[in-house]
Amino acid sequence: MKIPGQDQVAAVASAEPNTEKALDDLVGQLIGEIGAHPDIALVFLSPHHRDKHEAFQMALGGELQAEAISGCTAAGVIGAGHEIQGGPGISIWAAKFPGSRVQDFHLELDEGGGFVRGWPDVGPEAGVVLLADPFTFPLDPFFSSLRQVGRYPPIVGGLASGADRSGGNVFFEGSRRHSSGAAGFVVQGGVKMAPILSQGCRAIGPPFVVTRSEKNIIYELGGQPAYQGLSEVVRSLEASDRRSFASAPHVGIQAEKGLSEGSPGGFLVRGVMGVDSSRGTVSVADFVEEGAMMQFHTRDADTAHQDLDDLLSLESGFQPTPLGALLFSCSGRGIPLFGKADHDVEIVEEFFPQTPVAGMFAAGEIGPVCGRPYIHGFSASLGLFLPDSERG
Repeated sequence: MKIPGQDQVAAVASAEPNTEKALDDLVGQLIGEIGAHPDIALVFLSPHHRDKHEAFQMALGGELQAEAISGCTAAGVIGAGHEIQGGPGISIWAAKFPGSRVQDFHLELDEGGGFVRGWPDVGPEAGVVLLADPFTFPLDPFFSSLRQVGRYPPIVGGLASGADRSGGNVFFEGSRRHSSGAAGFVVQGGVKMAPILSQGCRAIGPPFVVTRSEKNIIYELGGQPAYQGLSEVVRSLEASDRRSFASAPHVGIQAEKGLSEGSPGGFLVRGVMGVDSSRGTVSVADFVEEGAMMQFHTRDADTAHQDLDDLLSLESGFQPTPLGALLFSCSGRGIPLFGKADHDVEIVEEFFPQTPVAGMFAAGEIGPVCGRPYIHGFSASLGLFLPDSERG
């Protein structure tokens, strides 16, 4: 028998193609583990199930009787210790957080005023899970505005990956279904959310100061042509690193001025989009400010594995046992990167055994760098839900 007032989290998943049958089984498992009336039910579903909105509402809002409901379509789902890619899949994460305020929400861009409607008025004491549509929601400008305001909660999540066109993704907000904008939930009080971001890259060569740039084009590094700096780094690499960098060239851009060189987690990793030897330039997938520190990075399966392993090893050493966790991995990870399923979720469960984990493969991952929200690629973003040490 469950103890009244106790925090409870459960994560279940199914590859059953019949939507109603899968939901009936999953909801039955959830009720058996934590009972009905969870504060939040978060669902991730493959495109195979996207047209079954009424079945999801009946299962989550009717049978499970969840107080808040959120979720979206995804190319792959994560739950119950497994990663389901390339086929039908449903993953549900449900939680009871007594003493917490849990609220689902939906965000929409106001085309006329150019602002976002629906953002909950919460500060750094809360935790937010955000699921955004890559076609209709301006995530980069939205995060830029939050960073300028300076008062925002920790945010984890990802871009819905269940469609290749506008209107193709599905988002849940309580009893409502949306095909645009963003959805998610906020939890405040009782529990806290600790975000972890693994960008999966390794720095190579020395750091440079960007001495001349325009938007995403870097002209000079340390007073010399950027292409020359890149060439010098490549020539200094061992053959294996040179091959790795050539297949996936990246840069790390200093997220906040004032950080020491090479500060762990202080770089915002972005892909190299092109080089122009005649102009001496390097173009990257983000704007780069003059005066920022920059360092070239490489990414491969071994580096991605080690980065996530190191981060979770460190985190597990001083965090209490999590109540539950949500994992957002890039759709380019999993089988495409590691050659096997369940890689990321297995590492999470290795360091946090018995912790219910669910999530999705995203078209871009949301996680903090230097405490500020950004969108990433080829990363793994994790939200750990922990008991609040300040509550009675």
